[in-house]
Amino acid sequence: MSRSHVVLLLIVLLAAFLRLWQLDTFPPGLYHDEAYNGLDALSLVQGKAFPQFYEGWELYAQDAHADNPPTPTRWPIFFEGNYGREPLHVYLMAVSIWLFGATPFAIRFVPAISGVLAVLLTYFATKALFVPSLTENDPQSPISNLQSYTPLLAAFFLAILVPAIHFSRFGLRAMVFVPVEMLTVIFFWRGYTLSQQPTSSRRGITTSFLVAGFFLGAGIYIYAAARLFPLLFILFVLFWAWGDWPSVRQNLLNIGGMAVVSLLTALPLLLFFWQYPYFFVFRIAYVANKGVGTVEDRPWLTWLLNIGRVVRGLYWQGETHLRHNLPGRPYLDPIQAGLFTFGLLHTLRQKLNPRTVFLLLWLLVMLLPTIMSGDAPHFGRMTGAAGVVAILTAVGFVFLAEWLSGIGERLSVNGKLITDYRLLLTVYCLLLLGSLAFTLRDYVVRYASHPQLTADFYLPDWELGQFAAEQPEGTAVYLTPTQEEMATIYFALAAPDGIRSYSGTGALVPTGAPGSDSLYLVRPDSSFAWQQLTAFFDDYEVDQSRTDYWVLRVPDSASQAMGAAVDDETAVSFTDQVQLRGWSSKTEVGQVQVNLVWQAQADMPLAYTAYVHVIDSSGQIVAQLDRQPDGYPTTDWQPGEVVVDTYTMELPGDAAGPFTLETGFYDLDTLAGLGETAVLTESFTP
Repeated sequence: MSRSHVVLLLIVLLAAFLRLWQLDTFPPGLYHDEAYNGLDALSLVQGKAFPQFYEGWELYAQDAHADNPPTPTRWPIFFEGNYGREPLHVYLMAVSIWLFGATPFAIRFVPAISGVLAVLLTYFATKALFVPSLTENDPQSPISNLQSYTPLLAAFFLAILVPAIHFSRFGLRAMVFVPVEMLTVIFFWRGYTLSQQPTSSRRGITTSFLVAGFFLGAGIYIYAAARLFPLLFILFVLFWAWGDWPSVRQNLLNIGGMAVVSLLTALPLLLFFWQYPYFFVFRIAYVANKGVGTVEDRPWLTWLLNIGRVVRGLYWQGETHLRHNLPGRPYLDPIQAGLFTFGLLHTLRQKLNPRTVFLLLWLLVMLLPTIMSGDAPHFGRMTGAAGVVAILTAVGFVFLAEWLSGIGERLSVNGKLITDYRLLLTVYCLLLLGSLAFTLRDYVVRYASHPQLTADFYLPDWELGQFAAEQPEGTAVYLTPTQEEMATIYFALAAPDGIRSYSGTGALVPTGAPGSDSLYLVRPDSSFAWQQLTAFFDDYEVDQSRTDYWVLRVPDSASQAMGAAVDDETAVSFTDQVQLRGWSSKTEVGQVQVNLVWQAQADMPLAYTAYVHVIDSSGQIVAQLDRQPDGYPTTDWQPGEVVVDTYTMELPGDAAGPFTLETGFYDLDTLAGLGETAVLTESFTP
């Protein structure tokens, strides 16, 4: 094994340590988007049919499927929930969950390994780009032929780049794109380099371009920003044609083959977008029009202003979102920033060198996703630029080292001043170690100890979900008040139906199935819900020791509810979807209060509106209340579950009765009733 290979191995091991160390607990908890990805991966493992939605995301899908309903499938080409996500990351995560179980480690393992692989492939991509100027053998002197160290330096700087580390430890899909990005560059430049050598095998040239096309098309299955990546090759081929048309003409079939293979590879997903264009533009439009930097109705001005924001983000004022970055820390540390600037300036000096033009175009294209965002600089959307930033930083390091070496040689006296280069080598090592020290300080120490990190990564929800998962089988677990983002809790339970969330602000109490216990997790600021539950049930245990939620455990809660709310038992079924088990009523001055006890018989796809009508002897409605079940829509009811809801209505002042009480359900959108109206009594007297 050569010395360069030993150094590369050490760099890859460093990258692996920084990305895999305490991956299950740092960042703490599990952020909503990570968990949502994990839920889809878990559904793949469990063999469910797609599309699957959590937290009401099907409301967005209704716009896409209004006139074009989806075909259920086991193997989706696109995951529609949470603004829509490309499939490859979720499929890889499913494999990880199958291997490691439904844990944060399994979710984050895929981007972490992708981050390590990106470091390794950056070495080969840099070598492919600069192959004419690099030697294959180790140089005899540590300083001579410094350009041969560019690939190792590029790999090192990507290994310690804080945003690259962080998004490798974050269960999102951005970092999964980087290895595919590097593979595309590697094979494209192998093909390009071989095409410039008259003795090269035509078969080798063609194979390289075709493989590059495959990886270029594969990128679209990973990340929305990859849709811009082909622009790099379009621009470069135009430049290539402008500077060397005879060479391009000789390679038209190879370039065309690369384009065709890319399109064929991407075709299944492109056909999905053709069928459902909503999902192609929805996420892009959302990203482009959300954020403090957005200029309404003038996207060009937003993008123009974002150029300055991105430049500042690289050097001195980074993203302030804690979930993405140590707030305000720039993308590059001071050492990396200086070297990157040297590399950028040195590259610009090369003018029409195809390899340096490619580097500059690569940087520009991969910065477009954040420039075109409403909240630039967004370090997650800059992930595609991480590799080229590392390469330019390495180029700057080599340029600086060559400049310093040249000064040393010019200032030497009788060849003895710095001829052993130990001083310069010490300076270079200090620069590299200094950059690593910045990384360890800012990420492992400052970021990891930030007091708001646990809240931003939903650690309280993760712990709540774990507590709920520990409950005996058959326990109905309820969370109140309703919260929109439940994915973290769902994933901790390894099942979206393992917990039910209701508002707790009205008169409704869900009680689970008869014969089972219920566990109510109440946020401490929901005092009304807590008082309602403790007043409604007679037999329960409480635990108020936790700061994020209080616990009320109720044995056989449905039976207790029936005893408390039912004076008259019934068995009226509404199209075998929901059954009225019983009711009771009481009157006060000018009011009637009706308690209804429902039991779900099947999953209900619609959020039905329930009603209670008070009808006089002439058939006229004198009082009524039509509304959805209070804070707990029927779409959330599970078969067998008992729900108690109370309807309070004002009676007219001259009401004497007797009256008829009726109840039932209907769909508010169509006014179609769910079965027939149920008559509770025809002799109700206030």
